[in-house]
Amino acid sequence: MRMKTGTLIISLLVLFGLAISPVLAGVDVGYVNVKPAGDLESGKTNVTADFQIDFVSTAGETFPSDENILLSTQLDNPIWNYVIVLDGVENPRPASSKSQLSLTGWELSYKDKEEQVKVSLKGNAPKVNSSKQIELVSISTTGANNKVKEQVKNVSAFVTNPNELTGDISSVKTKVKTLQTDIAKYKADGIDTSKADQKVKDANAALDTAAKETFANAKIYMENAGTYVQDGYTYLDMGIAQKTIADAKEAIDRTDEWITYFKTDKKMGTDPRMSPIITKREFAAEYATNAQELFDQGKYADAKQKAEDAFTKAKEVFNDTQNLNNDLNQTPVSSGPDIGATVSSILPKVIIVVVIIAIIAGAVLFIKRRGGGGGGKGKGGSGKGGGGSFGWKKRSSTKTKKSHQYDELF
Repeated sequence: MRMKTGTLIISLLVLFGLAISPVLAGVDVGYVNVKPAGDLESGKTNVTADFQIDFVSTAGETFPSDENILLSTQLDNPIWNYVIVLDGVENPRPASSKSQLSLTGWELSYKDKEEQVKVSLKGNAPKVNSSKQIELVSISTTGANNKVKEQVKNVSAFVTNPNELTGDISSVKTKVKTLQTDIAKYKADGIDTSKADQKVKDANAALDTAAKETFANAKIYMENAGTYVQDGYTYLDMGIAQKTIADAKEAIDRTDEWITYFKTDKKMGTDPRMSPIITKREFAAEYATNAQELFDQGKYADAKQKAEDAFTKAKEVFNDTQNLNNDLNQTPVSSGPDIGATVSSILPKVIIVVVIIAIIAGAVLFIKRRGGGGGGKGKGGSGKGGGGSFGWKKRSSTKTKKSHQYDELF
């Protein structure tokens, strides 16, 4: 008994709800036939759009008399033509050249009739500076004060500006040429640019295809070309980072050789001039390690920057080792008296003294010879001045056993 009572109450509520609900009519818009299909060219393309509005009667009324149907478009120079069809009989209405056309409820509301509205729109694609989507046909129902109650149908199209497309292609081509120039510059420095070269080829192929496609497709190919350029720079950074890391490591290795030389051969392990060199070397090695880690992670731009820091520091510390070596060559490290330098400095003086002594000895010898030859009276003499130039032998003594007179000087 309780179940029957509940069912009865629900049924009464449903009937009551139907009785008090407002009278609403169903509006259905079928396929909108737009010609031409696809993109429209700015300021040039002529457009037509044909469609039909069907009404589904509610409580015997085709459409509420206090509502309207609003038709609108963003085409230039629009012309609306429409026909109200009642029970199969067409009733043409005057054309309208406004961007909006309002079909009033007073015109559309009929009792116990089968109703359709056939609409034909003609217009031109608007002029646009930048390609964009526009509203070809918009259909909605409105209430008081033309406030939109329901959006029934909306058809849009893409309007292209060919000049913009040409400019975009030209802009991407410029980027590709810049990439080619950068690749050529780094290739001359011995950097591997093979992967970047391939991306240049891919970008040029995409641009060639874009020039033959519709605007929408051309945009896709241009975006692809731009992506290829970005990839090209990524691979170029990879090559630069790889080469710079190798150069930095080579400079560090050469620096290590000089550090070993100073410590081992020059015994400069505790020399204060070694401290800044060793510290800078450690910084360079740390930068090179960080660069290699970034490179292994595929972060080539960051790796390139860190590798350049490593190379700059490695080159700086290598130059420091060369400056230190030059200083050592100009001012050798002290390890006691330099006998060679001392001998070299006094040797010219000794030579001069020896020469002077030799001159003096020669002069004395000459004088003594002349003195002995003039007064000799020995057995070998024969009158005044006997003995001649050999008179010096008469003064020789068997006790002295000297064979030359100038030995008496020593």
